Amino acid sequence: MSGLPIAPGENPLFPAFTSDTAFAAYEHVRRFLPPARFPTKPEHVADLGAIADRFDVFVFDAFGVLNVGDTPIPGAVERVNALRAMGKTCVVVTNAASYDPEASFAKFQRLGFHFPHHDIATSRQAAEEAVMAQANGDGWAVLGLDAGETGALPFVPVLPGDSEQAFDRAEGFLFLSNARWSAERQAMLERSLGRRSRPVVIGNADIIAPREGGLSTEPGYFGYRLVELGLGEVTFHGKPFPSVYDIVRRRHPAIADGARVVMIGDTLHTDVVGGAAQGWSTVLVSDHGLFRGVDVAKPIAASGIVPDYIVPGI
Repeated sequence: MSGLPIAPGENPLFPAFTSDTAFAAYEHVRRFLPPARFPTKPEHVADLGAIADRFDVFVFDAFGVLNVGDTPIPGAVERVNALRAMGKTCVVVTNAASYDPEASFAKFQRLGFHFPHHDIATSRQAAEEAVMAQANGDGWAVLGLDAGETGALPFVPVLPGDSEQAFDRAEGFLFLSNARWSAERQAMLERSLGRRSRPVVIGNADIIAPREGGLSTEPGYFGYRLVELGLGEVTFHGKPFPSVYDIVRRRHPAIADGARVVMIGDTLHTDVVGGAAQGWSTVLVSDHGLFRGVDVAKPIAASGIVPDYIVPGI
């Protein structure tokens, strides 16, 4: 059984999380996260308008900051538009790996955020680059999506579905989504990796994501479980890992250092760690994501992960 903390009675092959158990799981995998330095204490401000003059580049997480599931957070569209009107660069960095670039662009358009393609960096893009560096993805399987759901990929994927034989034939695994994942498929993956170790590229490093009905269990959990079990050669892409930020830096070469860049997110272990590891300032959004209804001072004190600023919403 995986050593990741889960609630009593939950199936470790596909558990559900609360804010408390999600925090405990992130703390458990802390040793795998990039090192970062933090301020002594955060500054509480009303919203991003209060600190807009301190930064030139605003890097937004999506879930829990701009939207919750398929619903935009009230005032978020207006805030992004206001920052742009001030001449600020606004970039979104998302771990939502189910979407290819066109689908990501369309999703933000549908939500009312008019980010150009250039300003949307996804963990999926970083993960696909990693797969293509390994034999061009030949024989690789995509996990979590079924036929017709993968969108554009730079290689022809194997879609193993519920076939143990297809899992065994795959030369590697790109884990993109929880949409079609299950405890049974996780068990098949683990058995297959036990028979023959292969690379597993996690295209979404999140353990959980905030949605309208609560917290969903994301590919990061299943990847960390494999690491705990010693199965496969697992690598992670998306916040807080550097490959997705490398995409932002390639597209915005003016980001030579972190002095005028701020990362805005709703989690400590992904957004705050990820931004701080880049040398950027960080903002924790407290009222819409992982810590909705939680006194954020407690997880900050327990983890020692301290954002530069705390806002209830952007």
